[in-house]
Amino acid sequence: MVTWALVLIYFILFCLAIKHLSFFKKSGLKPAFLWSMLGIKFVVSLGLFYIYTIHYPNRSEADIFKYFDDSEVVYASLYDSPTNFAKLMLEYDIDNDYYFEHYLQHMNNWDRMYDTNVYNDSRTIIKFNAFFRLFSFGEFHVHSLFFCFLSLIGTVALYRVVKKMFLKGQNLLVLLMFLLPSVLLWSSGVLKESILIFALGLLFLALDKLLHFKERRIPIIAILLTLLLMVYIKFYVLVAFIPAITCYIIAHYSAWKKWKIYLPIIVGFGLLALFSKHIPPHMDFVKILEGKQEDFVRLAEFQDAGSKFELTDIDQSFFGIVKVIPEGILNCFIRPLPWRANSTLSIPAVLENLFVLGLLFMGISQIIRRKVSVHHEHMNFLWFSVIFVLLLYAIIGVTTPVAGALVRYKVPALPFLMVVLVYLLKDTKWVSVIDNRLKIKQ
Repeated sequence: MVTWALVLIYFILFCLAIKHLSFFKKSGLKPAFLWSMLGIKFVVSLGLFYIYTIHYPNRSEADIFKYFDDSEVVYASLYDSPTNFAKLMLEYDIDNDYYFEHYLQHMNNWDRMYDTNVYNDSRTIIKFNAFFRLFSFGEFHVHSLFFCFLSLIGTVALYRVVKKMFLKGQNLLVLLMFLLPSVLLWSSGVLKESILIFALGLLFLALDKLLHFKERRIPIIAILLTLLLMVYIKFYVLVAFIPAITCYIIAHYSAWKKWKIYLPIIVGFGLLALFSKHIPPHMDFVKILEGKQEDFVRLAEFQDAGSKFELTDIDQSFFGIVKVIPEGILNCFIRPLPWRANSTLSIPAVLENLFVLGLLFMGISQIIRRKVSVHHEHMNFLWFSVIFVLLLYAIIGVTTPVAGALVRYKVPALPFLMVVLVYLLKDTKWVSVIDNRLKIKQ
């Protein structure tokens, strides 16, 4: 009873924020629509709770539970000493016997099963949950609502950036950004993807204000904080983001055609990654990729993952890297394969892939037939989105040998992919019909 009372209270507070805060008003979306989205996301989070409860009876193996459960140890330290809590949250001066005996050894996910040179992002979501416990009284569904609201903020922020690109097709774009099944599912739970969508959306909104509206102080602070959050929540997303955003910023200040800016910069980053073996191990990107692939293969074999498939081994040579990149991108677009859909949960993912591929083929057809009108001011964001999606798909696709995990890990790229595809199709008749029938905007 306490759980649902708290959920109702916080849901009302979030709805009031949606109605009155200028952040949401500037999106141009109706408050009722955003309230509905928050409600839908929370209902989906209940479905995710049910799925993980059924399929992962051992809570220590369920992503939505294991970080939440570990956060209780961090939160309990507050009652021992506020200093202990602060040190654990900041990871300051905790590498000693006292913190190990009292706290660290009681958490299952503070340290990885397999050690790598990359920061353990599990600690970040543990600390998010520990902070939310200050307001949730330890009620899991309250945490779910908080995470739903975070991802809603990120999606609204990203929509605010791209909506000016769409005189046509805005309603379809909104539906796909908010309701694409995998994005809706995996950004509606106590999971890293919710935080990632939050960080990416705010990062791009702050960058847009900095570049186009010449605002300085708040956007710069927001950019630094969200970049830092991405470092600590999913480093590989930042790895894909940095080359793409570097191109985006340079192209913004250049009069050159965008592809002439993007091509040499991306090639430069690629060569840097290939020759990173000559720099310290923690900066050796190819070595890190190889280690991530090996770790994931071992984990998939240990857990006997049902949707596991074979990956080509990463070879630290020019041709070794080049040959796995197309395979990685293709894996993200087509897996799980329709004939390998051996569970109820994989069917929506298969249908979504077919839908996205259908949009992609129609978009390419529009380009071939030269029926796409692209405003020069929009070209930069479109190029950024394409590069970011391809880089992230390549990284995920060459390191993840489990189709179910692929569906989840590519979630941060999908809103950007939807922007590109809807833009290519915005002048078609069926998009106009959808736009005319939907009443989402104010």
